[in-house]
Formats: sequence, structure tokens, C-alpha cells
Amino acid sequence: MTTKLFQTLAAATTLAGIVATAGAANAASLSYSTQYQYKPTDEAASADGYYKTDIDDTISVQKFNSKLGTLKSVTIDFLGNLKGDANFNNTGNKATNVLVNFAGNLRLELPEGVERFNISPTQSYNYTVAAKSSKQVNGLSATLAQTKTIDSTDEFFQYFLGAGTADFKFFADATSSVKGSGNFSYGINTYAAAGLTVTYEYDPKAVPEPSAAIGLGLVAGIGLMSQRKKSWLKASN
Repeated sequence: MTTKLFQTLAAATTLAGIVATAGAANAASLSYSTQYQYKPTDEAASADGYYKTDIDDTISVQKFNSKLGTLKSVTIDFLGNLKGDANFNNTGNKATNVLVNFAGNLRLELPEGVERFNISPTQSYNYTVAAKSSKQVNGLSATLAQTKTIDSTDEFFQYFLGAGTADFKFFADATSSVKGSGNFSYGINTYAAAGLTVTYEYDPKAVPEPSAAIGLGLVAGIGLMSQRKKSWLKASN
């Protein structure tokens, strides 16, 4: 009979040990990504995420759910992409070299009026345009990214807590320039795309502490032992 009682206590203690081990929480991370999508009323949304500049709109990303635990830090990755095409018309009597500085400026504000990110993707191209002729070029592109990590000491941190989304004011402007000699004219179309990824590092909410779990296990064991003792006494009588 004594052996069975000790087996019961051992089983209860083992269960408590399992619960106690689960209580040792480790740091965790959670990421949300979003791509800027403008949905104009007079045309379909872009299939590749690029929209003609200049852009004045909003990019939203999911806030951290405090039910998951305690937020420790936030890492924000902002990626800006440009693509475009250009045309040149040389009316001079000789060929001319044209240098294109394909560029744009992309910014994020949160709240509106407080700048958080500012990037200017740039790429240079050089073309020769024959005398009294036109030239069309495609495939202009430029990319740039910026990353920031903040913690609870930064006032920016508060905008990622609570329900709903953190809504960034998003701006994308074309800033390209062209240099060349002679008599020529040009035109450039610039399209921008932007991506935003937010990674939350946090401490998950812990399950019962080891001491509490062991206490529960011992109580359960004593309860089982008491039941077994009653059954043994009845059997003896």
C-alpha cells in the first residue's frame, strides 16, 4: 500500500515539474509586413505595387497585441522602390550625350508632421541621342532601404501599442534631373512602390510559476493519498 502512495506522489510531482518547465518563458518575436496599395476610383489597383508619383497617402501596419506579453522593442524596415521610363527629343544638328539622374524621395510620418523615415533612391544613366531624332528608354529603377529599432524609452514606441493599426503618412515624390548639351527636350515618368515590415520583440506571458505548480502537484498527491487511505481502511474493516 505504501508503495502505491509513493507512486502517486511521484506522478503528481512529475506533472508539476512539466508545468514548471513550461513556465520558463523565452523572448519571442512577431512580424507584420505591408505593401503600399493605392486604390484609385478611376482605375484598377496596380498589379506590381508601383504607382505614379507624386503620392500623398497612408501605409498602415498592425499594432502589437499586449495580450501576448510585454513588448520590448520594435524594428521597422522601410523599403522604397522606383521605376520609370524616359523620352528624349534632340532637335540639334549633332548627337548629344544625356545624363539622367533617376531619383525620388520617399518619407514616412507618424503622427502626421513628425518625420520618421526619409530615403532618396537614386540611379544614374547615360544615353546618346542622335541628331534630329528621338529616343525612348525603359527600365529605369532605383532602390533604397532604411531600418530603425526602438525601445520603450523612445516616444515613437507608443504608436505601436494598443488595438488597430499604426497609420503612417506616406509621401513619394519624383526628383529626377537631366543634363546634356544642345537643343533637346525630355520627359520622365516615375512610379514608386513602398514596403513596410514591423518586427515586435516581446516577453510572452508566462504560465504558472514553478513554486505554484509544485504546490498544486503536492496538493493533488495528498488528495489522492487520502482517497487511497480511506479505501484501505474500508478494506481492512
